[in-house]
Amino acid sequence: MLTFTNAAEQAAWTMAEALSEKAFVAMKHAEEAQEVFRKGRLAMRRQFKARGLSEIDASIRWASTSQAQAALADHEFYMHEASMYNEAATAQYAKALYLKGR
Repeated sequence: MLTFTNAAEQAAWTMAEALSEKAFVAMKHAEEAQEVFRKGRLAMRRQFKARGLSEIDASIRWASTSQAQAALADHEFYMHEASMYNEAATAQYAKALYLKGR
């Protein structure tokens, strides 16, 4: 069980936990966007294979679609957001530890 020595330490720890949770949510969204991209690419490969065309052509065609571009953009956005929240949480955890040792 966590024990806090003062209100500032507890506030920093609580803020760090909230930021960390936001980072996990953003990472989940990034994973979902990556999965959308992957499923779309596989579906396009199956369609091209059924027509007797190559998987490479399917991958190239899929990468140029608006769905693929949106999935990649979402993935990149959520990864940056998760990184930002993780860095902010790290700073708050450090602040809480600093205040505890003071």
